[in-house]
Amino acid sequence: QMGVNEWETRFGWRVDVEAAVAYLGGPITALLLLILETSNDFVRFHAYQSALLLTPLLLLRGFIGLIFPSWLQFISTMSIVIAGLYMAFKAFRDANGAGLARYQLPYIGILAERWLGEE
Repeated sequence: QMGVNEWETRFGWRVDVEAAVAYLGGPITALLLLILETSNDFVRFHAYQSALLLTPLLLLRGFIGLIFPSWLQFISTMSIVIAGLYMAFKAFRDANGAGLARYQLPYIGILAERWLGEE
């Protein structure tokens, strides 16, 4: 996208905030950002990565809820919350301090980067 400022977003929100929001609402905000945010690759990368990370974790959590004891359900829920918060923090911080460097999770980040490149 020639001529587009890498700090601009479709809605005029700050890039760091939008990238963090991709993780904070799980797959729902990730999907909304993939649909609505068409002008910022940094945000779109984090939306893809969020969807690829949190969707399987939430599906696994649903399965755990069916057959495992409540203490394990609690641990799995807290793990998902911590993962989402950590990734939101990383995306927010990377937008501010690393010149929009994208923190890639193993495997998931590579796939997110490839999907972004194929758009």
